[in-house]
Amino acid sequence: MSYKVATVKGIPIYVHITFLLVFLLFAFIFAISVWPYGFRYVEPPIARYILACLTALLFFVTLLIHELSHSLLANSYGLKIQNITLFFFGGISAIENPENVRNIDPSKELNIALAGPLSNIIIGAVLLAFNYFVYGSVFGVPDVTNWVTEGLTTFTANIPTMIFLLGTLNLLLGFFNILPIYPMDGGRVLRAWLAKRNTYEEATNTAVSIGKGFSVVLAVIGIFTNWWLAILALFLYISAAEEGKMFKATTILEDIVVKDIMTTEVLTVDESMPLVEFINFVFQKKHPGYPVIKNGRIVGMITVEDTRHINEAERYAFTVKDIMKEVVSVHPDATALDAFNEMGTHTVGRLVVLDSERNMVGIISRTDLMTAIYLKDNFKNKTNESQNEPQNEPQSES
Repeated sequence: MSYKVATVKGIPIYVHITFLLVFLLFAFIFAISVWPYGFRYVEPPIARYILACLTALLFFVTLLIHELSHSLLANSYGLKIQNITLFFFGGISAIENPENVRNIDPSKELNIALAGPLSNIIIGAVLLAFNYFVYGSVFGVPDVTNWVTEGLTTFTANIPTMIFLLGTLNLLLGFFNILPIYPMDGGRVLRAWLAKRNTYEEATNTAVSIGKGFSVVLAVIGIFTNWWLAILALFLYISAAEEGKMFKATTILEDIVVKDIMTTEVLTVDESMPLVEFINFVFQKKHPGYPVIKNGRIVGMITVEDTRHINEAERYAFTVKDIMKEVVSVHPDATALDAFNEMGTHTVGRLVVLDSERNMVGIISRTDLMTAIYLKDNFKNKTNESQNEPQNEPQSES
């Protein structure tokens, strides 16, 4: 569940509900940590927690700057960014057509990947330099009591500590992101470098494997030093594995045409069908979604999920037309990857397949896509295994 909070340069900014959890965690850590890593001894307590929350908020503003650096540069290279979402583990810039990344020059992908970490390193260096030249130390001023007695407020006295925290965290964030752990920025930098020398598929597979290896090393270090590092390493390992699977899936879907895997025998319902009758129809046919027709033409789509918000006692007053959704379609000659992207964009589980005259020729579901991926990958592996098996040469007759 995400909420839109702003729009920057035409890019919508969303905050996921999980972001609130890590925001509160960071604020709490800042509030209980001693100088120069927090505000534990700041009095009164309300000032301590306000400073901690303000520091956490500013830190996540720098996280947003990190993602904007990626996104704005990607936009300049022709990669349209749908939105930016801040999660509990950071931010994600959603590219409208992710498969386009593999079609750009690897040097441009390298620049996009480096833009985020570089922005954090610059922010961190500038903030720590400011502390050094203004307050005489990158750590700020430890003895804030004298500052307060000289007439400065508690908040003003703790500005150096806030600057130190933000500068340090940005430097850590920047350098940590450069580690060659896919799908972090460093892993994407590695893939872009490898893509200059190999195919994009080989570069991605290599980057994923190296990322997994670095994650294991980090996990081992974390077990003996800091369990938080070990947990983060586990998360990065899982992310690398999932990214590898997603890349394999999209590569497979690129080579499949919708008309080859769509279902041509489509069950439909009329828009005038009473909702109660539709529910009974679903139980009989056991399909979760159906195209809605009127006079033989498709006018909408209805799923079991669409009926859930209707109270059971009120269902007799509704027809299919009252709750059906707009048709989301795909052309039969489109790739399965196009269908996959359409499902993700519109958050639907199935698409109606319409020809150039807007006639329905089939339907394709997420299950169809997953089955195609499984079969294609399985047969590919079987073919590779058979090709690698040693062949017995025929014996010559003597």
